[in-house]
Amino acid sequence: MSLPWFCANIKNYQETIEQQCQQLQVPAPTAEAIQTSLQLAQTVCQEIDVKGGLTFAEFMQMALYQPALGYYSAGSHKIGAQGDFVTAPELSSLFAQSLVNTVVEIFESCERSILELGAGSGALLCDVMLQLEKQNCLPEKYYILEVSADLRQRQQQLAQQKIGHLVERVQWISELPKGFNGLIYGNEVVDALPVDLYRKSNPQLQMGSVVYNDAGFNLTWQPTDIPEALVTHFEQWPDGYQTEYSPLAESWLTELLNCLDKGAILLSDYGYSEADYYHPQRNLGTLQCYYRQHKHNNPLFLLGLQDITASVNFTQLAMAADAQHAQLLGYNSQAMFLIANGIEQLAQAADSDTIPSTAEQIKIGQQLRTLLMPDEMGETIKFLGIGKEGKQCKLSLSAFSLSNQLHQL
Repeated sequence: MSLPWFCANIKNYQETIEQQCQQLQVPAPTAEAIQTSLQLAQTVCQEIDVKGGLTFAEFMQMALYQPALGYYSAGSHKIGAQGDFVTAPELSSLFAQSLVNTVVEIFESCERSILELGAGSGALLCDVMLQLEKQNCLPEKYYILEVSADLRQRQQQLAQQKIGHLVERVQWISELPKGFNGLIYGNEVVDALPVDLYRKSNPQLQMGSVVYNDAGFNLTWQPTDIPEALVTHFEQWPDGYQTEYSPLAESWLTELLNCLDKGAILLSDYGYSEADYYHPQRNLGTLQCYYRQHKHNNPLFLLGLQDITASVNFTQLAMAADAQHAQLLGYNSQAMFLIANGIEQLAQAADSDTIPSTAEQIKIGQQLRTLLMPDEMGETIKFLGIGKEGKQCKLSLSAFSLSNQLHQL
């Protein structure tokens, strides 16, 4: 095959990446990262040649998960202040301490086991285990399903440093277990599922496909049938309206429910109810990219070097759970979830244990603001709880007691 100019060789590709970084006003990646990105770009071009183009979901799948080359499969530092983005567990141990109150409740109805989907830096694992140890409620097993070999290594290193005496209870796995009994938890996992892109071009709906030319990857739009899930919204959208739809969300959740014998699934992520997700005023969709703490909306740049996410349609997940006859336990904002779990009291208790310096008090205050305020994570991140108990035993979680917004789904 004849490669396009932009990825024909390392010299051309370095120039291309440099231009992209200048346009986005972001730092340049390392030479090693550019080399990995070049291999991925060449692989994507080959796939485009075979198929005549990729759906955006196919492109996003390769950009994030292509073995040894994709964003989550290669070795770049992704999470935390030195990475591309920061998640709630990295911000403050108060997040995990609050979450533990829900974990303990769930343990009352099932076995003491946790399965974390994508454990990030491992911060949540360590903080949850230490808090459960304080409450004399340690799990028999803490499983981690991690697709990134690099992140798995970082998690193992952190676990050895912070919870070495408990690490024998932690087990990294490569596929969902069968007959799992306990809590399945995923923080900012669903937003990384590949999505298809759609645009309204009166009177048609168009679907986005990724192709290439000598300058790089670009998006083309072709008329398509309206997916059943979008039919009721399509007529309300203005011309030029762009949005996303996750073709894998239902099957992904169904797989989780199939592996869960008894217990609960708890998902926290950026997202909306379907009515908000496809509101006519949300005309640019929710697709976002994260690179070195910079947020932008061009997923075709910096291939394999940046995170690509789309907000979660929680109605889609709730309907998939209902179709599997699972119990919908609750839906609310991160702020309401953490407040109901006593995060403010936990912060006060932390202050009373020692005499914190003014700098430490300010730090805790900033952490609470980021986790709870509407203009930060407080409203933009939602929690969805799903139970699997059977007719004779129904789970009830106090984390949804202050505000349960299931009716909005």
